[in-house]
Amino acid sequence: MDMQRIWILLGKEARLGATNFMGIYVLVMPVIISLLIALVFGDLLAQTPRLGVFDAGGNERFLQPLIDHPSMNTTVYNSDAALQADVTRGAAEVGLSLPVGFSEALESGSEDVEFTTYRWGEAGTRSLMLLESTLARALAEGSVGRGFEELPVSVNAEQLGSANTATWSQRLLPLILIMAIMLGGLFIPAFSLIEERQKRTLVAVTTTPTSLLDVYLSKALLGFLLSGIMSVIILLLNRAFAGQLGLLLVVIALGALMSSVIGIILGSVAKDMDTFMGIIKALGIVLYAPGILRIFPQAPEWIGRLFPTYYVMNPLLEVSQNGARFADIVVDIAVLAAIIAALLFILSRVIGHQQQQLALGG
Repeated sequence: MDMQRIWILLGKEARLGATNFMGIYVLVMPVIISLLIALVFGDLLAQTPRLGVFDAGGNERFLQPLIDHPSMNTTVYNSDAALQADVTRGAAEVGLSLPVGFSEALESGSEDVEFTTYRWGEAGTRSLMLLESTLARALAEGSVGRGFEELPVSVNAEQLGSANTATWSQRLLPLILIMAIMLGGLFIPAFSLIEERQKRTLVAVTTTPTSLLDVYLSKALLGFLLSGIMSVIILLLNRAFAGQLGLLLVVIALGALMSSVIGIILGSVAKDMDTFMGIIKALGIVLYAPGILRIFPQAPEWIGRLFPTYYVMNPLLEVSQNGARFADIVVDIAVLAAIIAALLFILSRVIGHQQQQLALGG
């Protein structure tokens, strides 16, 4: 291994990658997708706020404006139990349980009247603001001649279901982060290696004092650097580059190393680009499953732990978003280190096999 040759080869790889369409594509796509999610999808994926109502009787005049409201969906339930069940599972984001004669008592203002509201733990801030402001306006309009401070109303508020108010940008961040780590670190070295083998330039290079190990290390180093840089960019774009900086960079480095080693291995075993893309399609679910599962909070976390990229994604999110320390993520780091060690062992066998083929003129 010669570090000077490796740096020379790295410079060549960087220049070729900068002018290669596929290289530009895999680097730019995570950034574009992240910006689209942050700027567009937050509103695009926002659903119409959902209100559920149980009327114990005699409150039609109060309810009708809520039912007719154009900016929300209102469902009337036959029982308080049915209303609570739907709020718990998210079919309704806010539930309103009205006692008998609530509307008349509100209009007369002769005595305080109580009612109960239920809030879904995962309801979005936008939906809650619209639903609660609409409800407050309906109460004010139903109580003739009174201001908000004088309303003869007592509210019993209950939260149902687990609390998770993550936005769509936050839910999709894990998937985008995995894409950033994998696309640059995996695709760039693999494409470069396959292209050199097809053009037989790999044979020409290894006939010089440059060894096959030097070539592989230069490609892996480029993938490592690109993967790390893209990870930092995605975290910065999503305002998630926080927590302990040193620990965050260590996790990014380990993820980038895993990604680049996988890229070199796949680039070595794939005969051509079509074969490589076929392998990537088959492995897609293995690579991206942890990020996809994070979109759905109800999905059990143990499923994500079955996939190797979870042990990159989870420590990054824990450190950047929850301020985790090394002791909090030591198990994930240990598993990630074991995965990398296994991949390096496989890579050493692959390099040995490739050297034998080159020696035989294959």
